[in-house]
Amino acid sequence: MMRFAFGILAVSTSSVALGQESVPGQGPLAVRVAEVVKLHDAARERDLPIRVRYPKADAEHPGPFPLVVFSHGAGGSCDAFGPLSTCLASNGYVVVHPTHSDSLSLLSANERRMKGREQLRNPREIAKKVDLKDRVADVKFILDSLDEIEKDIDQPRLIDRERLAMGGHSAGAMTTEVLGGMEFMFLGKPAAGWALSESRFDALAVISGAGTQRRSITKDSWQHVDRPWLVITGSKDLSAASDETPESRREPYEYAPADGSKYLLFIDGATHSSYQGKGIGMLLDGQSPDNLEWICETTNMSVLAFFDAYVKGNEAAKAWLDSGAVADREGGTVEFKHK
Repeated sequence: MMRFAFGILAVSTSSVALGQESVPGQGPLAVRVAEVVKLHDAARERDLPIRVRYPKADAEHPGPFPLVVFSHGAGGSCDAFGPLSTCLASNGYVVVHPTHSDSLSLLSANERRMKGREQLRNPREIAKKVDLKDRVADVKFILDSLDEIEKDIDQPRLIDRERLAMGGHSAGAMTTEVLGGMEFMFLGKPAAGWALSESRFDALAVISGAGTQRRSITKDSWQHVDRPWLVITGSKDLSAASDETPESRREPYEYAPADGSKYLLFIDGATHSSYQGKGIGMLLDGQSPDNLEWICETTNMSVLAFFDAYVKGNEAAKAWLDSGAVADREGGTVEFKHK
């Protein structure tokens, strides 16, 4: 068994059991999962359900801990990407997962059954429910509500306000992109009213993001992305809910500025939902990759090293990331780029 260790990060290439879960990249800290909390946003007159995973502090790691906000894909919920969330929490991060307004989980049981069948028949109908501005407002509201979150889960001084990161998958990746500075374009200029960037985030992880298949996104859309940026996609990353291709999902990396903090992890054989391992999303992907656990593990360790490098300032993590050592792992093939 191989291990890569730097600071608090200790990533194993095998899985470690945590309760009933198999969690690739399990770290040294015990993980607590809070019951779903509903934050009330008076300005929008709505409740925002969130799930929080966080490390149990010990003498060596007393906290406060950096924060990661993770945004789910269309129709998903705060239960998405549990293995990645657990990996991050066990390595010293508080992870907050919002349930956005397009989530099927907010429907009644009967509505969920109907919408679930509809999603399998016509996933684009679910994607049409995505309200990007509302999602961005959710994330910004979370950043403004850290005191309340700590109070609701009875964990004072848990979150380090100076070390904040963002990640997301699919529609959540597009949410991450705009919070990181991607601009929608109209007639060659940024579209008025779409300045959605969030300067409080130190680093952003884009998993299966949006590219120029959308007319409002051009190669100039990422020109002002000035923060560390990890883009993850794969050779079979197709979704019936969009026109994105494996090539277009690379574009958030290809067209971002070459400032030394941009990374691409392109995983051979990775399908749209495979980055989080086993789950209901695989029903839409069709055949599951033979190395599904390896894909999930590779995603987890890469995101963890990226955040350790650019949120915690861990030089050993950055050296490992920059070296492209992830491409040397047995069990699959990846293309790794850094600029």
